[in-house]
Amino acid sequence: MSATDPRDVPLHEAAARALDLVVALQPHGYGRDREAHAASVALLEREVAALRRARRPTPRPPLPAAHQIAQLLDLNGRHFARKREEIAGLLQGYIEALNARPRHAPQEVREAIARITRDPDSLLLQDADEAWRAFHAGSRKAAVVMAGATLEGVLQAAVARLGAPTDGAFRAVYPQRKAPAEADSYRFEEALSVLRHMGVLTSAVSHVARGIKELRNFVHPAVQKRQRGGVSDAQALLALQAVAALVEELAQRLDLD
Repeated sequence: MSATDPRDVPLHEAAARALDLVVALQPHGYGRDREAHAASVALLEREVAALRRARRPTPRPPLPAAHQIAQLLDLNGRHFARKREEIAGLLQGYIEALNARPRHAPQEVREAIARITRDPDSLLLQDADEAWRAFHAGSRKAAVVMAGATLEGVLQAAVARLGAPTDGAFRAVYPQRKAPAEADSYRFEEALSVLRHMGVLTSAVSHVARGIKELRNFVHPAVQKRQRGGVSDAQALLALQAVAALVEELAQRLDLD
């Protein structure tokens, strides 16, 4: 599997199209009429504008400004060549930045985990980073395992933050059992069910999280043998998406307390 984040693929494609356009561009007096030249410049600007609107990569490398691209309409000779080279260099730098982005969890996910745990140095941030690094490196099993570990840790952190009311919720969900004495003793399903019962998580996100629990079990050799398959690229990506969905919803709802 490629180390490229699937979310970056459209950006790669748009940047490559823009780079091809600018490299092939000739001044309007060089065997091209002004109307065709203007159309090519306008297409270049549309491709670059899409990149400017994108939130990735972070930090975002500089892109050609609209006024720089517009200058290609009127420049000729060496001035045109220099401007074309400048724009091509910026686009090439953008592509290289996509390829060399730090391999860690998205900033939104890291911020949500820090808000849930109320700890900017939480060890759960390391788990999340490891899940994303494993995915980028093509280690699909490791990505799923670490995504599950991150989810479980975040759920336990939410139980700890909510405190005593979780005991009553646990008894309501599991009337024949006593709530664990410590939040970090909650198992994945227990914490998920308690938080869902308390209205901290929606049913949709809870359902996705349970799917990741099943995927984490799927990495065991015996389960893979029964299912006649391994963890796919799509399943590994789904695990990361589940982490993002759960932690962002959980952070938002806990902040309302």
